[in-house]
Amino acid sequence: MPKIVVTAAVKDVEAWLKFKPQLIAHLSAVASDGTSYVAADGSNRVATTWDVSDMEAFQAAQTASSPEMAAAMEQNGMIPPVMIYIER
Repeated sequence: MPKIVVTAAVKDVEAWLKFKPQLIAHLSAVASDGTSYVAADGSNRVATTWDVSDMEAFQAAQTASSPEMAAAMEQNGMIPPVMIYIER
């Protein structure tokens, strides 16, 4: 099962950390073991890691993100672009 790393900038790190339950609910069908990270330098950069059982389904979930999820991401201060790295 490949692991992925997702990085982004956020407006407020503490607000973004409170968003994790919604993020887990959105990705639970295609990813598990989500872990959150914040930048050691205190900047607004954050990351998550996930185990992805079905990479095609994960990518489809990202490209077909629901309007509700997009609104939640904006509400919780995520600043595009979101970068995704895949374990090789």
